[in-house]
Amino acid sequence: MAAMALRRLSVVRSLSSSSSRHFMSSLANQAASQKDTSRITWTKQLNEPLEEVDPEIADIIELEKARQWKGLELIPSENFTSLSVMQAVGSVMTNKYSEGYPGARYYGGNEYIDMAETLCQKRALETFQLDPAKWGVNVQSLSGSPSNFQVYTALLKPHERIMALDLPHGGHLSHGYQTDTKKISAVSIFFETMPYRLDESTGYIDYDQLEKSAVLFRPKLIVAGASAYARLYDYARIRKVCDKQKAVLLADMAHISGLVAAGVIPSPFEYADVVTTTTHKSLRGPRGAMIFFRKGVKEINKQGKEVMYDYEDRINQAVFPGLQGGPHNHTITALAVALKQ
Repeated sequence: MAAMALRRLSVVRSLSSSSSRHFMSSLANQAASQKDTSRITWTKQLNEPLEEVDPEIADIIELEKARQWKGLELIPSENFTSLSVMQAVGSVMTNKYSEGYPGARYYGGNEYIDMAETLCQKRALETFQLDPAKWGVNVQSLSGSPSNFQVYTALLKPHERIMALDLPHGGHLSHGYQTDTKKISAVSIFFETMPYRLDESTGYIDYDQLEKSAVLFRPKLIVAGASAYARLYDYARIRKVCDKQKAVLLADMAHISGLVAAGVIPSPFEYADVVTTTTHKSLRGPRGAMIFFRKGVKEINKQGKEVMYDYEDRINQAVFPGLQGGPHNHTITALAVALKQ
């Protein structure tokens, strides 16, 4: 009964109901079904609303909705997505299989899926003020941890070396955490990892020790990013360490990407080779991830010839078919909406 009352009082449900008449992929309500059955292309069962098809789940959703709106949410990795984003997530875009990339799919009928994904990529670059001649982006990655692993497998050989912030000092599992007795993350199983740590007297990353460790460990990739580090990263300092070791600099800005987009904290794009981020934290989008990578001219070699970045094909190949199958088109479409907002 409590859940039924919450449904009647829910502002979000009211907004959703009023806007669904103008949203092409929303389910037809019962009144519309009775009014003009000739326009329904699906069976009646597929057009029935959730509260009629599965009242138990409908009640659980309403209870969770009430918990979110009545409580004070202080978990920084969570956010409130907009109605329009949730409409896109619940749209017919979820029905389509589209293995591959825009213009090169294994299935037919993907012309509108291609349009949505291409628009999402365009908006992603615009959000972070990136030149499309110098940066590309993959928007198919399903979440933050897979996106990091996809970068490692794209740019490193098995058992090559990674350095990242230690998890007890604010790092993340996907950066290769292991203990003295056990490899916790799959990253530490397939690659050799060494953590850098904080100076515990200041709470800041010990960049001097990081540089010394890098000289001894000789990493092929260094991660600048954290899950629970409350300070700003000195990307320029880590870039210098990477240059000395000829290592790739991967910036994981999953928790701070919304602040980067707003320009209120320093951007990693000036220094990083590759940047990963989730889309559902401070970006306020659906649950997903993006991988940004440099493209174009990397350097001029000793013979005076241009050396090009080769990240694009390698990263795209690692995402699909390397580690994923069909992308979640409803998520990509919803992400495009969030990036516009």
